[in-house]
Amino acid sequence: MPFSEPTPPVESPFLTQIKPYYPKPRPPKSTETIEYLNITREDGKAINDLYNKVFQQNRSLEHYMWKYWDNPAGPPTGSLARERATGNCVATGIAQRRRGWVNGHDTYGALMCESATDPDLRGGGRLWREVMNGFAVVSADVDGIYWGYGGQSTEEAIKIGERWFGYRVIVQLVAWEIRLSTKPIFERRVGGFSSFLAPLFDFCLRLRWRKHRLGLETREVTCFGAEYDELWERYRDLYTFCFHRGAASLNWRYIENPQWQHRVLEARNQGKLVGYMVWREWSDNGTQIATVLDVWHGKEPAVLETLMDAVRRKAAASGCAFLRFAVQEEGLEQAAFESFHSGRKSPYERVDKIIWTPSPGTDGGGKPEQVYQDQCTLMHGGRDWFYTQGDCDFRD
Repeated sequence: MPFSEPTPPVESPFLTQIKPYYPKPRPPKSTETIEYLNITREDGKAINDLYNKVFQQNRSLEHYMWKYWDNPAGPPTGSLARERATGNCVATGIAQRRRGWVNGHDTYGALMCESATDPDLRGGGRLWREVMNGFAVVSADVDGIYWGYGGQSTEEAIKIGERWFGYRVIVQLVAWEIRLSTKPIFERRVGGFSSFLAPLFDFCLRLRWRKHRLGLETREVTCFGAEYDELWERYRDLYTFCFHRGAASLNWRYIENPQWQHRVLEARNQGKLVGYMVWREWSDNGTQIATVLDVWHGKEPAVLETLMDAVRRKAAASGCAFLRFAVQEEGLEQAAFESFHSGRKSPYERVDKIIWTPSPGTDGGGKPEQVYQDQCTLMHGGRDWFYTQGDCDFRD
């Protein structure tokens, strides 16, 4: 599909504040050897082959299709550079289409997940810039108001993106952790004797754990049922911006994920669903880690603390040494960590920097102008976001 010029942005007084962050994309310029195209479903194998080559991975085509084309929010947006002589994909920029809730209204946007250029070709920087221009142009035609980038971006990439595409870091997630086992400490200090000492010290450590049940019941579940749609609608207006958390979105993101097996714990009050927590257990250089990816608690400390207490016990029983959760500083989640013995900032995880930039040329998907203005203004302020690592493609 050929590229066309993006629609001119809506001109309103409120844009004075955020217009400096609007990228100024242009359609990518094809050459005698390279052509630039919008991505299609049929390009999946070529894009996935490039990803595996660039990042030295072995991602399956099934994984790629799940990540981008099985998404209930709709198909992805993106562009690719194709070598005319071979037909090979030599550069790409691709984003998930994401549904969000902004100031009481549904909206859509693009969450940039990956970009890649073939390391065997010269001019990789030019190729990357061109495919990113193509990505920004096509994203302007999505009926939404934003596009963003998940965490783990490098400082260098952020600086380049700020100069070329108006990147702005508006949310930072700092990893906190609770120690669940002393085994890693003893392995470093006494080697093989850790198998004898760690269980004894772990027993003493866990004796100090107090229960945070607070009158709620918890249970582990294997899918998100219809009650989760009602739970999403019950809590969504507590936040000025958050990504959609209905049952279809949650099942796609966590249950149908071909890369990871996630665990889900729900909390109930007299039988009524009041919250949930999603976590992943994985190995980091031989140390088992439980990472919380998502939580929905209605800003109720009792719900959040109950879930964290129950999850740490389940993760400890699975042999995990740490429970980690990247949170916004000074928020309810950090306060919950501080309420637990041994809760601390993790010295092992770097800060996640979440990037946002307005979608260039969008008209807000036909929304009334005041609605569009309010949404853009609120998106501009990171403190108005509710965001977790599961909202991006964290290690996926």
